[in-house]
Amino acid sequence: MRTRVAIAAILPFVVGVACGQVKTGSPTQSEAPLAVSPAEAYKAWKANPQGVVILDVRTPQEYQSGHVKGAQNLDFYNNFEAAVEKLPKDKVYYLHCASGRRSGMATEIMRKKGFKAYNMGGYGAVAQAGFPTE
Repeated sequence: MRTRVAIAAILPFVVGVACGQVKTGSPTQSEAPLAVSPAEAYKAWKANPQGVVILDVRTPQEYQSGHVKGAQNLDFYNNFEAAVEKLPKDKVYYLHCASGRRSGMATEIMRKKGFKAYNMGGYGAVAQAGFPTE
């Protein structure tokens, strides 16, 4: 009787592992969260400004209307994937746009290409998190 109870308790786990439903070990880069709060990104940037890149994926016109000081502007709608290929992969990238939609898609593209990239969302929240703007 105890054997049947033990098998009944363990069987769902074994089936889950065999079918790939239960994850074991630590998450891979592609499984890590795609989004972080602007406050978390600001802390990372303050702690390691040389190792962190703020990437603004808005249009040049949006960028000129106000942006994070020192942010790189790579327009998501203008050859973004080709431009990303020229970036170093040893940096951590925090992306934003106007609302978070474009930066979310850009983050996914960068992740697939092997970058450590995180979506911060929209510019308004990023500016309020403490990043210097100009």
